[in-house]
Amino acid sequence: MRKKERQLITLGLVVLFAAIAWFAYGHHGGGFIDLSNTLNGGTNESETYQLAVANLAASVDQATGHVTVSFSLTNEKHFNISSVEVLYALNVADPNNATYTALNATEQNGTYKAEIPASFGDVVYYKVKVIYDNNKELTSEVQSITVKDTTAPTATLSIDYNTTTGNATITINATDNDAVDKVILFYAVTADGNLTNVTFGNVTLTTAPYTYTLTVDTNTTDTTYYYLDVYAEVYDISGNMARVPANGTIQLYANETKTVSG
Repeated sequence: MRKKERQLITLGLVVLFAAIAWFAYGHHGGGFIDLSNTLNGGTNESETYQLAVANLAASVDQATGHVTVSFSLTNEKHFNISSVEVLYALNVADPNNATYTALNATEQNGTYKAEIPASFGDVVYYKVKVIYDNNKELTSEVQSITVKDTTAPTATLSIDYNTTTGNATITINATDNDAVDKVILFYAVTADGNLTNVTFGNVTLTTAPYTYTLTVDTNTTDTTYYYLDVYAEVYDISGNMARVPANGTIQLYANETKTVSG
């Protein structure tokens, strides 16, 4: 080979490697060329990435007892996803061999959600099922949540006193997001309203309306008047309790027909 030919070949190789270097480092912003797809014979991009269920969580709606399952899908943009479902079963003995009901999950801003129509006291078993890339299937492991009512009841208390009869009718209006179980009414009648070392009587009411009548003054013709102090504890069927009033008592001075509340 002549010297000139060798020089031309050498020059050509230099130009070739310079072009490769420019393409690899300059054209791609300093990164490397990803030849994995070519070297693997043009494999599908979905084989390069892993589809996975991430951030799987469940929360209880305290108003309804329904359970909302939320999650995201890792690398979902690299796959042809045809369906995303939440599968659930309630109160089953063997969650791994139970019959599951499917709910379509809706997506917003990258987060999928589905609402399970559960009730307080239920044990909810759930998992995520994704169909992608021509009927391939991804199913997450079974998770569970017990639907607990953590919201206390709300209540008001009023005393209607009749100076003619000397009787006081106490009414507790109570509501709960699930159901009220019972009301325990505490009461004390004193001569001066001083509750130091006073032992309160109590009565348990289990049926609405929660009312109780007691005698405050057995002799309504004299000029001696008594004090009635009351408070109540309201329980729901999950054991949550609300006290009314929140502190202290509601006090009635039984000198006239009247209603006091709090």
